[in-house]
Amino acid sequence: MKERNTFLILMIFTFSVCMVTLDFGQQGRGKGRIQGTVVDDSGNPLKDVKITAEHLDYKTKFERKSNKKGNWAIGGLGSGYFLIVAQLKGYEPFTLELQVSQFSQNNAPVNITLKKVVIQEGAAIQDEIDATLLEEGNQLFEAKKYEQAVAKFEELLEKTPSFYQAQINIGNCYKEMGEYDRAIAVFETILEKAKQEKNSFGGDENVSHVLAGIGEIYILKGDVDRAKDYLQQAIDIFPGDENMTFRVGEIFFKQGEAAKGIEYYDKAIQINSDWAPSYRQRGYAYLNLTNYSMAIESFKKFLELAPDDPQAPIIKDLIPKLEEMIKK
Repeated sequence: MKERNTFLILMIFTFSVCMVTLDFGQQGRGKGRIQGTVVDDSGNPLKDVKITAEHLDYKTKFERKSNKKGNWAIGGLGSGYFLIVAQLKGYEPFTLELQVSQFSQNNAPVNITLKKVVIQEGAAIQDEIDATLLEEGNQLFEAKKYEQAVAKFEELLEKTPSFYQAQINIGNCYKEMGEYDRAIAVFETILEKAKQEKNSFGGDENVSHVLAGIGEIYILKGDVDRAKDYLQQAIDIFPGDENMTFRVGEIFFKQGEAAKGIEYYDKAIQINSDWAPSYRQRGYAYLNLTNYSMAIESFKKFLELAPDDPQAPIIKDLIPKLEEMIKK
C-alpha cells in the first residue's frame, strides 16, 4: 500500500510540474498588473512611449502609453513570463523579460530609461522594432524550427542592431539546438557590447538574463560550479529582485538539482515573503526530495497567499495525501 501511495504522489507531482510550466492565466489574461516609469538618459520623463507586454507562452499582447509624467501601467495580465518592449521614435528600444503573477500585489516595478538614437552619416535608422519579424521568429522558436528562427532574428538585428532581445533569442535558439559553445559566444558578445556602453551592469535586467542564460548552459554541460558563478552574477546585478532569484531556482530545479532550487527559492522568499510562486515551487522541490513535512509547510503558505491560483485545487488535494504518508 505504501508503494502504491508513493507512486500516486509521484504521478501527481509529475502532472503538477507540467501544469506549473504552463502557469495558466486564461491564455495570458488575468488579474495581474505591472507599472513603472519611463525617462530619458537625463532623467526627464517621456510621454507617449508605447509599452507592449507579450505573454511568452500564449503570445497575448497588451499595449499602453506613458503619460506626461512618464508613468504607465498595464492591467489584466495572467501569470507567466512577459516580454516588455518600450518604443519611442528617436530612441533605442528597451526590452526585458519579466515574470508576472496575477495573484501578487507586489509585481516588480519596471522603471525604464530610453537612450537617444545616435545617427551616423549614411546610416539607416529603424525607429521602431519590426514587430512582424519578432513575432515570426518567436513562432518559429515555439515550433522548434530554430534555424529558421535564427534567420528571422538576424534579419531583425540588421534593421535594429540595438535590439538586445533579438540577440538573446538567437543565443536561446543555439542553446535549444544543443550548440552550447555557439550560444555562449552569442551571449558573451552581448556582454561585451554592454561593457562598451556602460561602466556598470548594475540594474541591467537584460544583462542579468544573459548571465543566467550562460549559467543554464553550463548546467546542461554538466559544469555546475561554473554555472553557479554566472547565476550568482545574474543575481548580484538584481540583488533585490525576487523574479531573478526565483528564475535561478527554476533553472536548478528543472535540471534535477532540487536542493539547489530550494536554496534560491528561499532567497526569493527572503526578498519578498508575500510572493506565492516561491512557496509553491519550494513545495514541489521538497516533494521531489520526499521531504513531505517541508512540502506541506510550503504548500500551506502558498494556499494562504494565493487561494485562487489554478494550482490551488491540485495542492489542496495533495496535502492530505502527504500527511497520510508521514503517518505511515
